[in-house]
Amino acid sequence: MAINKINLNLAQEIVKAVKEVVDKDINFIDINGIIIGSTDKNRLNTFHQAGYKAIKTLNNITVGDNDEYEGSKKGINYPIKINKTAVGAIGITGEPSEISKFGFLVTKITEIFIKEQQLNYKHEADKQRINYVVKSLIYDDVEDKLEIEGILKEFNISINQKFAVVIMKINRNHSVSDLEIIENDIKKVFDTMGNIFKIYIYPNEFIALVNEERYKKLKTVYFDTLKKYKGNLSGGVGQLKGLYETHKSYQEARIALKYSTKNNKILTYIDSLNLEIILESIDTQMKNQYIEKILKSLDESEISLLENYYKNDMSLKQTAQDLYIHKNTLQYKLEKINQKCKLNPRSFNDSVILYLAITMKRT
Repeated sequence: MAINKINLNLAQEIVKAVKEVVDKDINFIDINGIIIGSTDKNRLNTFHQAGYKAIKTLNNITVGDNDEYEGSKKGINYPIKINKTAVGAIGITGEPSEISKFGFLVTKITEIFIKEQQLNYKHEADKQRINYVVKSLIYDDVEDKLEIEGILKEFNISINQKFAVVIMKINRNHSVSDLEIIENDIKKVFDTMGNIFKIYIYPNEFIALVNEERYKKLKTVYFDTLKKYKGNLSGGVGQLKGLYETHKSYQEARIALKYSTKNNKILTYIDSLNLEIILESIDTQMKNQYIEKILKSLDESEISLLENYYKNDMSLKQTAQDLYIHKNTLQYKLEKINQKCKLNPRSFNDSVILYLAITMKRT
């Protein structure tokens, strides 16, 4: 909302609030002298000469007779000033000697309403700019670097630092009240960290840019507040990157989030993943084709046996103990698997192929 522009809804709210205090007919006059808020609906959108004069002269204008000023009735009109600039006028209808005692109170009520509205407007404008910056960076869609850097400067954020992308996703359907509780706790995490560059992606994701200091702080703050939502909430964190490489951190956070969701984890840092980084990056259709090709000839019991075998670092002795079978029986089963799928579990190279297929299948 511009400093010299008051919208109709706000004007009507003002006159309603003032009416409750002074119990007189009230008019709000805009900078062009038009009544845009009134307790007398018949006077809306009419010209109020006395109010217009109050705005132009920055003085109180008293109307002693209904015919003295065009469109004006007996009463007093007060200019409303914000930062020494008139943004309108408030008029009280009645005997001037009777209503003059309300002047200070009426102007203060009006100024409070307008300043509050301006703060709300600034807050919304800031949210839009933050949304613009974050989306431009994570989607690698920066059209004007000077504009991005100018916004960051307004928020006292240095562009010469690294940022990591954090994604938090609510996994399951919830009632509106439960959803609000989880969302508020997510916001608390970012607020506690002092993070302002965060956005909400409908219907269930929160994305934030965190610098190196907040990146380290995230582990403790996050878990303390959100660990109770395990199973309902997942998070992924990318690596710290330069400002204009933030989109790479976003892609990494997506991989880490995918891993968290599949493995029922609250938060996964991409730095903590190794083979999983490759597996989570592979297209689902391609994964399924690979699994089908490698494991199609094996039944579930044979796949389970291989899982145990690889869990024990291909140790025949330990695997046999875990499965309560004789070592020779295990060797026989492994040889049978070799014959069925033409891949030898005792061979390192073939085992890599089998292990990848099994890991993909289980994830």
